[in-house]
Amino acid sequence: MKILLLSLLLFLAATVSHSRPSEPVPRLIELFTSTKIVENEAEFLEKQRLSISYPNCRSWHLGVETSNIINFKTVPANCKDYVEDYLTTSQQYRYDSKTVCKEAYFYAKGFVLKNDTYNVWIFDLDENLLSNVPFYAKYGYGTEKHEPETFRKWLEAGEAPVLPETLHLYQNILELGISPVLLTQRFQDLEEVTLKNLKAVGFPYWRHVFFKPTSSSKEIANFKSEERKNLETNGHTIIGNIGDQWADLAKDSPGRRTFKLPNPLYYKV
Repeated sequence: MKILLLSLLLFLAATVSHSRPSEPVPRLIELFTSTKIVENEAEFLEKQRLSISYPNCRSWHLGVETSNIINFKTVPANCKDYVEDYLTTSQQYRYDSKTVCKEAYFYAKGFVLKNDTYNVWIFDLDENLLSNVPFYAKYGYGTEKHEPETFRKWLEAGEAPVLPETLHLYQNILELGISPVLLTQRFQDLEEVTLKNLKAVGFPYWRHVFFKPTSSSKEIANFKSEERKNLETNGHTIIGNIGDQWADLAKDSPGRRTFKLPNPLYYKV
């Protein structure tokens, strides 16, 4: 009897094992052709000449804005038309920027300001107050690489157009009694031409302007974090902080609340 019962159990176990559907094996987006471990994954991908395809560029853009896609050197080549349409033809860039700036204004309007401190709002510059889209349009809307010197010449010309939604936020911030502070990764030797450009498009006043020292090699997040911390140490309350890169908003003293503007053109750290 025991032998019969044991045989029955073994038969049932074998039946269940054979009838159970095999579970799918998780697959990577790309299969690496080498198992060699390297320090920098981006360098590894470049050396192997691998590229992840993003057939849906809207999904790629979402990944960029949510900081799930980072450290990209250029916009995927197949997304050129999407980025061009987003930034220019469809006006979606302006609609998205307006949504962010409107929310920032409502937040600032509801904030109770203190009289024993300097109430300030941090503004980044590029792709916040001034637009470099005309420059990137010449390089495939971010799909093509360019030399740093070419971008430098663009900045030296001082002809960057205004981003109107952020200009409106700047004006509203002033009306609320909050002082704007400009904190940019542009180097100090560009201060004169930059401030002239800002005044020409409608930004006449700043409580403070901080440019990156020309000899500095600090990453953006570290540089900006240190400057914000110094502001707080010197009696300033950072009511809000707005930027187009997560590096603008990272690390110490980011402000009471941060706001991220869209930017599918490039990634900075």
